[in-house]
Amino acid sequence: MSRSLGRRFALALAGAALGAAVLPAPAFGASTAVNDLLPDLRVARLTNLVVQTSSSGHRLLRFTSVIVNVGRGPLVLRGTRSSTSVSQMAVRQRIYRDNGTSWWLSTPYVMGYAGDGHDHWHVQRIASYELRPLSNLSATPLRGAKVGFCFFDTTAYRLSLPGAPQSLRYPQSLCGTRSSLSASMGLSVGWGDKYPWNFAWQWIDITGLKGGDYRVCVTADPQDWFAEIEQLNNSTWADIRISSTGSSVQVLRWSMSRCGP
Repeated sequence: MSRSLGRRFALALAGAALGAAVLPAPAFGASTAVNDLLPDLRVARLTNLVVQTSSSGHRLLRFTSVIVNVGRGPLVLRGTRSSTSVSQMAVRQRIYRDNGTSWWLSTPYVMGYAGDGHDHWHVQRIASYELRPLSNLSATPLRGAKVGFCFFDTTAYRLSLPGAPQSLRYPQSLCGTRSSLSASMGLSVGWGDKYPWNFAWQWIDITGLKGGDYRVCVTADPQDWFAEIEQLNNSTWADIRISSTGSSVQVLRWSMSRCGP
């Protein structure tokens, strides 16, 4: 059981028990163990790292990121609100079990509507983008502009995993519209959600940053608020060299591992 699941399991268990299906008693000697099929979020290798100068003169470090699920079950969320006058949706995670049942886990995450060209509901701050000098990885980072995500199956990543569907199961249409009272999103086992380098807000503002060596880090579920198999493998980093002119990027090395020293 993951740490984040453990922290909330005692409170969630009572509600799960009330909503669980009533099953017949097992035959004598049969196992009664029921296991949660938890997701396991990771971030694939960062690509397309470029520096772009905006129309306002800001220098933006852009890159393509892909959040992937290599767990035993899908990551499925549902957001709900009581009326259209409420600006945010509360978010629950649906956790499937190996006996065909499922239960809902409340999370501290919220959804907000994004009318910036995405035009659907986003879960706020389920991924973080950070940049630190390679010489001081404990320094306060520059942070990415993108804070909201509607994730769904866009990219086949590792379809050989047990339980991985061979075609996408969760489409963008589940993310809702401005008038929706509920919205859903999901990421199947073996699939990823790709955010191309040229998407709105897909950048870290590096205006005024000197040329040199830096580490850019992307972390999925940085608050550890989802129930997952493992919480310590949610990051990917790339060490980069920004030219003295600040106009180009060279990738020195990368790793799918924790971003700290």
